[in-house]
Amino acid sequence: MKKYLVLVAGLAATAALTMAAVPALAAPVRVDLNIGVPYEAPVYVQQQPVYVQPESVYVQPQPVYVQPGYGYYDRDYAWRRHEWRERQWREHERREHEWREHREEYRGRDRWDNR
Repeated sequence: MKKYLVLVAGLAATAALTMAAVPALAAPVRVDLNIGVPYEAPVYVQQQPVYVQPESVYVQPQPVYVQPGYGYYDRDYAWRRHEWRERQWREHERREHEWREHREEYRGRDRWDNR
């Protein structure tokens, strides 16, 4: 008997709730149309910019070893460079001296004069 009493009470409550909701469903539904925006053109809304703070990353530098080139620190190399420059300078002086002697030899003579 108690089973039927709970069942009847549940049906009565459902009926009461349904009767209370019918006037709300029967109310006129209002539908608005936005005529200002054409249907073909989609409307885009620009999003607000978002700043993401980058995470700081520490990279340990690798040790760097530069082996000195022996050409720049070798005393023998420096002495050979010095001797080479001295030979170049003496050769230049010798050529310039010969040119000046040649010029002095023919100074005052005509180029086509065969004396």
